[in-house]
Amino acid sequence: MGDTLQKRIHTLVTEIFGTGDGAWLVWCDPKRHWLPLLSRVATDRRMGQFDLVEVTERTGSAWGGPVTRVDLHARIAGRRPFVLYVPATPAELGWLWAQALLAERIYDTSLRDQLMAWGWRPHSLTVSDEEVAALAYENLQQDPAEWGSGGLQPDVNKLLDILAGFQAPDEETRLVLDLTAEQAGLPAIDDEDLPGWRRRALAMLLVTQAHHMAPHIVPETHDKVIPVPARAMALDLVNRWVDSQRLSEQLPDAIREADAVAGLAGLLAPADVTDGPFLSHAAEKACFAKTCGRLATLDGRDLMEALAPLGADIERHTRELWGHRTAGSPWAVPWGELGRLSAAVRDLLAATPSGAWATPIDAIDWYVSGGWQLDCAGEEIERSLEATSPELTALITPLRRAYRARWEETAIRWSDCWVQAGCPLPDRLGTAGAWLKAALEASTAPTAVLVVDALRYDLGASLAGWLNHQEGVTRAWIQPARAPLPSVTALGMGTALPIDEDQLEASLNDGKWQIRRKGSAGNLSIAQIRRDWWSGQGKTRAVLELPTILSGNVPEPTGNGQRLIIYDASIDRMGHDDELAFQGSRSVIQRYLDAIQRLRDQGWRRILIVTDHGFIHWSGTQEHHVPFPAPEPAYASRRAVAYPAGTPLSGPHGLAPGGKWKAAFPHGAACFRTYGGLGYFHGGASLQEWIIPCIVVEWPESAQPVDVRIEPVDRILSQRPKVTLAITASRLLPEDNIPREVEIVVRNAKTQAILFRSEKVTATGERPHLDVPLRVMEGASAARNTPLLIQARDPRTEMPLAQVDSTLMIELGGW
Repeated sequence: MGDTLQKRIHTLVTEIFGTGDGAWLVWCDPKRHWLPLLSRVATDRRMGQFDLVEVTERTGSAWGGPVTRVDLHARIAGRRPFVLYVPATPAELGWLWAQALLAERIYDTSLRDQLMAWGWRPHSLTVSDEEVAALAYENLQQDPAEWGSGGLQPDVNKLLDILAGFQAPDEETRLVLDLTAEQAGLPAIDDEDLPGWRRRALAMLLVTQAHHMAPHIVPETHDKVIPVPARAMALDLVNRWVDSQRLSEQLPDAIREADAVAGLAGLLAPADVTDGPFLSHAAEKACFAKTCGRLATLDGRDLMEALAPLGADIERHTRELWGHRTAGSPWAVPWGELGRLSAAVRDLLAATPSGAWATPIDAIDWYVSGGWQLDCAGEEIERSLEATSPELTALITPLRRAYRARWEETAIRWSDCWVQAGCPLPDRLGTAGAWLKAALEASTAPTAVLVVDALRYDLGASLAGWLNHQEGVTRAWIQPARAPLPSVTALGMGTALPIDEDQLEASLNDGKWQIRRKGSAGNLSIAQIRRDWWSGQGKTRAVLELPTILSGNVPEPTGNGQRLIIYDASIDRMGHDDELAFQGSRSVIQRYLDAIQRLRDQGWRRILIVTDHGFIHWSGTQEHHVPFPAPEPAYASRRAVAYPAGTPLSGPHGLAPGGKWKAAFPHGAACFRTYGGLGYFHGGASLQEWIIPCIVVEWPESAQPVDVRIEPVDRILSQRPKVTLAITASRLLPEDNIPREVEIVVRNAKTQAILFRSEKVTATGERPHLDVPLRVMEGASAARNTPLLIQARDPRTEMPLAQVDSTLMIELGGW
């Protein structure tokens, strides 16, 4: 391989400089083809810079003048080498002729001739001098002898910089830009109206991309569809533009301006989710509107069965520019929300029972083996939309109506099944307290007990599922139990204590429930009495509230303190405040996951989770009131009334703990007409209120966190770098390895300012390497060659786990 063109030019100059002290040369270039090349070579520090003096002064028709002559005389006297560039032939040196005779050499070879002398062979005898100059500029870093016989090649990246508004055309690259625009099928660049040219060019790209995605709607004959010979390059240009983080920052605004020229909104009105995705914002909005509008005309099962299978098509749209990539902006199209609803409906249909149950046990088995996913799906449908539009708002109303009808049908089916069987207690299921008592007696390991108010079965199953997914192995096991009847906190918290059910007795005092251990005066319906009960048990380390754990104040097990009791009522509080209906349960589940990790890290390798009751959500606009089954109940609420145990009742009913009181319940989601808020209910005997989860979470005593280190990163070369974590299992068996939550930060090593940051990731022993993408911090600013410190750290404590040094090879401009 020979020398590059840049090296050849540099050698030509420095060889003349080497002929003597103060040697200099005159470079005559009447066509100005050499100047862009000389400018780049003269300023390149890697090879060695030299002074390039461009003559711009003219006197009459001759180059040079008094000022130039004085400057030239001073340079010659200073005996420092330089190149005097004159855009003229030697015969036209005029005022400079006398001094030019003192130069070591007057160089006047044309660029074409010099390139041929260095081995270049033109592909055509008709190639113009301007094309030769552009070719040389493009191939400065290559040997002319190896350019081959090809001429100018299109440069899509340069054209993209012009289209995106990052640069304006310049003389050095103009021929390449014109060639690229022509081969991409775009109009000639209009220097007089660059903004208008950009709109027109982008409009053609939008229409062409729309034709590519939906040729049955956007015809080949459309005047803005780029013809086939150029279409491949045009589509490649579109893909590069969308994929470039730098160039795509302003793309949404540019597209919305170009949409006015493209005129795709009306043309693509027939498009739906199976078409596209489209780069045009107007086209995507039309596609979304058509999809939602068609679905909104349906109802009930027809609506759900039409929405459920659209997940894959919706995901294609969600991944593109107007989906997740612009999420949070007012211009985003809420494909992600539609996809979430589609997935929820798909789960709802899968979880719906296929027919009537033969026995209550069959119904309970259905519920705990996956029927609870009906409630998960319902939460996704009922909670508030994270992003919305008029079309989505019009769809959500019939969709929620369809879900409620399906849910109520299932609830009534359960009530009828239970009543027909004589309202029996499920013999296989004990209380949460009976399960907890057996679990505490089964192990002497330090154990934390988390008592959660209103942990419905689906929330417990989701908590266990998320925990096992996070750990990479099964750590959590769930077992069903039953809440007391009625399923209220005053009774449920007492039956969640590790006391045998036959030792508890419920009573009513002025219409309020109380529960006591037989032979004891302590009313276990009172929170402080329950805490005192725990404190009176041996080995209790402390009785705390969950916020204490989340704040990091977790006591370690001690010899006499082997049990830690934690209470939390976040779910119940959010339910009564309507937050649960609007926000969903994800945030509160995350609180419990965080608490479990903190407990584990402080030595509590066994955690038991129990609850008092579940709950249902039912819209007040859909509420069905029913009369009391008998007059003058001793206790009345929306979901339960109570009478002395001997009162004959024909509908759903069951005995309260101790057998002295009989509770009656409405069918399905109906309510008694009495006091109480709307929407969030418990107290009844629906599967969601009555069947509750008990969860055990365990780690082997020998389990240790995995080790992480950062693979060497010598240089960071982009604004979207990736860092690879090397993960080493600390133990041979998978169940003996505890995952670590890790985040990566990249700091300026001198100022410690964070320049890049990752999302939180989980390192498990299953994968030896994990690629972690980073994002540049908003406002981050740093110069090229800034020394960096890359740290892997615990996201909760910010304690560094590993670090390596690196160097920033790009400039961050504080955007």
